[in-house]
Amino acid sequence: MSTHVFTAQDAEGRRCRIEVHRGNAGDATHGDAPDMPRYVLEDGSRVRRIDNDTFLVVGTGAYVSRVID
Repeated sequence: MSTHVFTAQDAEGRRCRIEVHRGNAGDATHGDAPDMPRYVLEDGSRVRRIDNDTFLVVGTGAYVSRVID
């Protein structure tokens, strides 16, 4: 499994880190396809990718946008 981390921020300017987990079939959880990346916040909250730079925090409905560090 490989992991990539990047920074995002919400409309209020609060920053968070999003981890992208890519793995094999044994790593798929919660109905994910085995070859699809999983996006999670640093606290483990699920995140859904909307487009290249926009993500939806599943538990809260908040949108965050990728930012360049």
